[in-house]
Amino acid sequence: MLHEEGNIQPEALFDLVLRFVSINAECIHNLIGFPEVVGKKIFDQFMHVNEYAIYSSGQQVKILSCFEDAYKELILESLVLSESLIVFNEYFDSFLILFQFISELCLCFCYLGDNHELFEHLHNFSLLKKLCLKRNCLKDGAIRKITLPIRMFNKGPKNVEFLDLSENTFTDEIVAGLAVFQKLQCLDLSGSNISRKSIHDLERNCSLKLSPSESTIHPIVTRGWAVPLVEKWHDVCRLRRKNRDIMKLNLYYSKKRFLMAKKSISDSSSKIQLSPVKLVFKRQPLINDNITDKSTYINASKSLPEKVTVSYQKAIEEDIFAQYI
Repeated sequence: MLHEEGNIQPEALFDLVLRFVSINAECIHNLIGFPEVVGKKIFDQFMHVNEYAIYSSGQQVKILSCFEDAYKELILESLVLSESLIVFNEYFDSFLILFQFISELCLCFCYLGDNHELFEHLHNFSLLKKLCLKRNCLKDGAIRKITLPIRMFNKGPKNVEFLDLSENTFTDEIVAGLAVFQKLQCLDLSGSNISRKSIHDLERNCSLKLSPSESTIHPIVTRGWAVPLVEKWHDVCRLRRKNRDIMKLNLYYSKKRFLMAKKSISDSSSKIQLSPVKLVFKRQPLINDNITDKSTYINASKSLPEKVTVSYQKAIEEDIFAQYI
C-alpha cells in the first residue's frame, strides 16, 4: 500500500490470506470449526471479489453449501422475495441451499402456481415457522404438495406457526390438509372459497378460532449474512432486463413467457362477487382466558355468510409480464 510519502506499507498477512481464500472460494472443502468472526469476513469478501457470488452456477451452489454447513441460520435467517419471481427462478438452486435453516419466508405476489418446483423441496424446511404465500395463484393441489412430506414422513414445514395463504382460490378441500399444522398460531385464508361448515371443521381440527381482527402475521424482514448477496442478485436481474430490448432481441421468448404468466393467473380469476369478509384464524384461547374474548371469537364465526366467496382483480398485464421476463 502506497502512502503520500511514497512509502510502501505492508498488508497484514491475515488480510492477504482472507482475500486469497475469498477469491478462490470454490476450492474450499469446508469451514466447520472456523470461528464465526472469521467465517463472516470470508463470506463478506466472497460477495465482493468472487464472480461466483453474482452469477448462478453449480460452483455458487457448492460455495454456499460450505458456508451453510458451517454457520447455518447465520447465513440467512429470514427472507422476503415478494414480487421477485425472476430472481427466485434465476437463483433457485442457490436459494434452496440458503433455505435449509431459514425460519421466515415471504413469497407473496410471485404467481408461483401449483406446479412450481419449490413445492418438491419442502421436505427440507423443517425449521420454518412463518410462511407467506399470499396471491400466488395457488389451488387445493398446492396444499396437498406442501403437506405431503408432513403426512407421509413427518418431515417438512411441520413447525409452521404463522401461515398466510390469502388471496388464493382454495376451496373446502384444503381443510383436511391444513390439520397437519399442529403448531399454527395464526392462519390467513382471506379470499378463499370456504364454506361455513369447513370453517367450523378447520377451527375444530386445528384448535383455531376465526378472529374479527386483521392478520397478526407480522412483516418478515430479510436477516443474515447473505442480505447483500440477495440484493446483488436483484441488481443483476434488474440490470439484465434494463439493458435488453425485449421486443426486438427476445420477441419469441418474451411472448412465450407472457402467455405463461397469463395462464398462471387465469385459473385464479373468479367472477363471483367480492366479499369483504376476512378469514383470519388464531390459536384458540385457553379455558381460563377471559370469557369476553371467547365471545368475540364466536360472534365472528356466526357473522359469516353461508358461503364465503371472492373475486380477484386481474393483475395489470405489465406487472405479470415483468414477473416472467
